[in-house]
Amino acid sequence: MAVVYRGLHEMIQREVAIKELLPEGKRDRETLSRFRRESLALAAFRHQNIVTLYDVVEKNDSLFMVMELVDGPTLHTLIKEGPLPPDVTGVIAARIASALDHAHFRHIIHRDLKPANVMLTKSGDVKLMDFGIAKDAGLEALTQQGMAVGTPSYMSPEQVTGAPLDGRTDIFSLGVLLYEALSGARPFHGKTAGEVFAKIRDGKYTPLAKVAPNVPAPLVRIIQRAMEVKPEDRFPDAAAMRRELDVFLAQEVPVSHPGLLVAFLRHRQKLTETEAQQLLRPQDLDAVLFDTPRPRSGGKLGWALTLLLLASAAGTGLYFTQAQWLPLLQEFTR
Repeated sequence: MAVVYRGLHEMIQREVAIKELLPEGKRDRETLSRFRRESLALAAFRHQNIVTLYDVVEKNDSLFMVMELVDGPTLHTLIKEGPLPPDVTGVIAARIASALDHAHFRHIIHRDLKPANVMLTKSGDVKLMDFGIAKDAGLEALTQQGMAVGTPSYMSPEQVTGAPLDGRTDIFSLGVLLYEALSGARPFHGKTAGEVFAKIRDGKYTPLAKVAPNVPAPLVRIIQRAMEVKPEDRFPDAAAMRRELDVFLAQEVPVSHPGLLVAFLRHRQKLTETEAQQLLRPQDLDAVLFDTPRPRSGGKLGWALTLLLLASAAGTGLYFTQAQWLPLLQEFTR
């Protein structure tokens, strides 16, 4: 429905992305509604993991959105080149869950979460975009009741059956996205959209542990719960899923999360050595090895320590000084 240009705001020397609605889109009522809906959704957000809208401009009978320029690849591009490591996938998942939590708090459901709508910046951040079919509880429904809207392979059972939607539909789609990121294949596929819909409705897919046996069990369990057929069996909200991902990352990722993503993009040759060195020290880059399995740490005791540390950070009454927890953490992460 639109074409996106790379542009420059000359006054402040800022590169931007300019999304122009195509002429045929302006003549189609639903397409025009989607374009305006996306601009309203983006205008409501102030979150580092959602692409920022700077302005909406109507000029010479054309309609434009002026947005933040994301200078890295889409998740779709990265998955096409091969499955992602579990730690990288976990960091991306936590960022998307945080973005969804922000959107859902404002009563906006994305409804089209897929790898093509997630981008990584060269500085190691994650951006969720394309809210063109987002649903705002405060606005009139974009489509007729009962009509399936979204990209078939990533739709939730509620979308497939035309049932009422809430934020848990995006949680299901996030689970599907993560399954594909880790395995390189979509969990639900078929010769027709009808076959795909039937498998989604019935929850028929090959377990992630079978197609990607090297994925740590805690991450597998998170994805399985996100992909439960019944919404009530999934995480109650994106914040709950984010908390589970934080526990996993605290145990699995010993480096900064942006640094991990920068090192991964450098590994995939999505940024130059010079660009990588401007962001991270050489020893930091060399500390991340994506071809060598990282040793597991801690077992049950390590996970218990992680939960205690998170509880301390959450203000639950438990508190550990650095002198107390640092030796324990070093011991369990050897």
